[in-house]
Parts: sequence; structure tokens; C-alpha cells
Amino acid sequence: MSGDAWQDYLAATQRLDTVRRSAATAAAEQERGVHSAREELAGIRARLVPQQSRLRALGVSEAELVPSEPEVAAAGQAMAGGPQAVLAALRDARATADAADAATRLPGAGPLPWTRVLLYGALVMALLGLLTVFCLGGLYLVRWRG
Repeated sequence: MSGDAWQDYLAATQRLDTVRRSAATAAAEQERGVHSAREELAGIRARLVPQQSRLRALGVSEAELVPSEPEVAAAGQAMAGGPQAVLAALRDARATADAADAATRLPGAGPLPWTRVLLYGALVMALLGLLTVFCLGGLYLVRWRG
């Protein structure tokens, strides 16, 4: 085998290795995008269930909660660019769900502020202490009279 043929063979294997590595990198990146999109989709689906219930309670009809044909077509076009486009569309959907949550939040609903939690906790402890005093006082009076 001549030296030129061997050098040509080595150059070809190096080019092939470069192509293989770049293809593996692209496949791994696409897999990460698909995984991220699936996680995002699961999170959005979990958020939509209580949101739909809240909207039904506010009197929104079932037909208005289902996407229309043009909305489905627009979403399909937005996701035609592959996993990264799907992930971007899902992030937009999450932002829309956040806006809908803010618009449909009922007054007084949601988590209590920490100050109210601490206040109610202190009130419960005071009532528990008062109840203990009354119980011990009652036992003392029963023994003192009896």
C-alpha cells in the first residue's frame, strides 16, 4: 500500500469521524429538546385541568374551552420547526396560562400571605393556652370543693 493511499484513507476516516460526531451531537441536542418539550407539555396539561374547572365555575361554556380549527392550525404551524420550535410554543402557552390564571383569580383565593399564617398560628396557640388554663382551673376547683 502506498503512502498516499494510506494518507487518503486516514483523511477520509477523520472526515467520517467528524461527520459521525456532529450527527451524534445533533441527535443528542434534539433528544434534549424533545425531553424538555415533553416535560413542559406535562406541566401545562396539569395547569389546564384546574383552570378549566375554574372557568366552568365562572360560567364559560365547554365549547369555548376547546380550541377552534384555526387555533389548532396556527399551533401546528408554530411547531413545524422541530423540537426547539415546539418548546418555544409550549413556553408561550405557559405564559398564556399564567395570564389566564391572573385574569380568572377569584378574590381571596390563593395562598395566604406569611403574615396572615403567622398571625393565625399565634392566635391558635393563644387559644390553646387559654383552653389549657381553663381545664387546669376546672380541675383545681373540682378538687378544692370536693
